[in-house]
Amino acid sequence: MGESEQVSPISDGEDIEAYRITAPMEIGAVLRTLAQRGTFITIYLNEGRELILSRILDVDIKGKTFVFDVGGNAESNQMLLNSARSLVLAVPDGVKIQFAVGIVRNCQHEGGPALSTVFPADLIKLQRREYYRLPTPLARPYRCQLLFANGTREWLNVHDVSLGGIGAWVPNELKSMVERGNVYNEVPFDFGPAGIMKLNFEVRSLRQLEQRPGHFAWMMGCQFVNLPRQIEANIQRLMSQLEAERKALTG
Repeated sequence: MGESEQVSPISDGEDIEAYRITAPMEIGAVLRTLAQRGTFITIYLNEGRELILSRILDVDIKGKTFVFDVGGNAESNQMLLNSARSLVLAVPDGVKIQFAVGIVRNCQHEGGPALSTVFPADLIKLQRREYYRLPTPLARPYRCQLLFANGTREWLNVHDVSLGGIGAWVPNELKSMVERGNVYNEVPFDFGPAGIMKLNFEVRSLRQLEQRPGHFAWMMGCQFVNLPRQIEANIQRLMSQLEAERKALTG
């Protein structure tokens, strides 16, 4: 059994825009690596109630199609053939790779039965170290100070932190001045006991969430840009401290 069976798919509510790949050449390269390594893929059917364990057998980057093995259950295979959309998940070496496929067709590969489909429109590739996020303390929230287009500087509360980036709350009145793709340089971050750090980041998503019961705000998902190794080490120490505090509270 493959590692993908032990991991749940990424939920729609998770902030994953920073890890979305849309270029067909890049998608093909990821699929080809899965094929070359013989990595198991798990195909989720019927809203996750049915699973097929398979492997990618061949990838045609020029034709933007790939071939994968049939599952061990004929009924599940037929369900896949009848499905307009199915979710695929693989976890090679702790890296989550997830994508959706459309219509699947029967085919032959090296004299045996197989299945084929076209490349997905996009693919999520999550590095474990980048995606492991920790919520920041509610009693003493970490903050970052942004310079907005209207010339004002505002401190925003940081919701979570990872080695790949941060999530921060944006008040409704400032939301119109934040857009996906905005890059902010030398942004001061107040990480409490870890001190002040100046970081560069790119806004990768902006979505409305319930900050507390009855109160909605905008969550800005950001990816660090050119993070120096020393700063990365400082963030890693901060995350270790947060994890230790969390474990102490939860026992």
